[in-house]
Amino acid sequence: MQEIAEGIYIERNYPGVVLGALRIGSTVVMVDAPLRAQDQQSWRIDVANLGGGADKLLVMLDTHIDRTLGIRAMERRVVGHQRALEILNNRPTTARGQDFDAGADWEPYELPANIRWPVLDLTYSDKMTVYLDDDPVEISHQPGAHVAGSWLRYDSKKVLFVGDSVIIHHPPFFAWSDLDRWLSELDWLTTAFYEDYQIVSGREGVINPAELNRMISFLEKVKAVVAELASGTWSVEAIVDQVPSLLKAFEYQPGVAEMYHNRLVWGIEQYLNRHYPGRKTVEKGEE
Repeated sequence: MQEIAEGIYIERNYPGVVLGALRIGSTVVMVDAPLRAQDQQSWRIDVANLGGGADKLLVMLDTHIDRTLGIRAMERRVVGHQRALEILNNRPTTARGQDFDAGADWEPYELPANIRWPVLDLTYSDKMTVYLDDDPVEISHQPGAHVAGSWLRYDSKKVLFVGDSVIIHHPPFFAWSDLDRWLSELDWLTTAFYEDYQIVSGREGVINPAELNRMISFLEKVKAVVAELASGTWSVEAIVDQVPSLLKAFEYQPGVAEMYHNRLVWGIEQYLNRHYPGRKTVEKGEE
């Protein structure tokens, strides 16, 4: 566990997402939860050692499986965007029903036979302010990277948790995204308002301005690829042809090449299906 500001901690050593814990007054607010059962127990102990009273709160930054699988084990009231309700309610409760070969970080790990997805105790539509002492925590809807995406901002310590809105060292996830909105949100992060903030990526930890600009540059490339594909009918094969050039933006070990390739192919395909329905070419065998 790393303390990045007084009372503000992140944990980067578990598979899945970067976790957060904010010691505010008599409460410790958790950000997301670990993927694996053994890590869930360890994280609960670490957070309990920070102290805190009866109030227990967890902020879910989106509905990715590696972000949500362990939330029930945290035994806290859960806050998330209202769109997350629909996604979680429609998600299969068995490992067999999940989207494998989507290039997600959780795929190498065994899921429980029966999955109990989190129940949201508090939801919001645009913005939510939580007062735990004199310094409020703001949770806002940022649907660029994910339709149910949230950011958590704590102005008192100038810390901002942005979830999957910024991913530097491997391809981001596009299935639930909106590229125009995403780029607009990242441009906002480059303004003077956030100049003194520590921005915490849900996959990387604290990021710097150069890394943020790299993320913006990559999304602009993806936007150009999507625009070209969407200009007429498109096929999965056309996406596959584009992926190698996109992967050149990252340095990674050969062992994860297939996962990252699948992530981009699957994510861009889902993106096109959502934003440009009816333009996909029907391939042989799909009729």
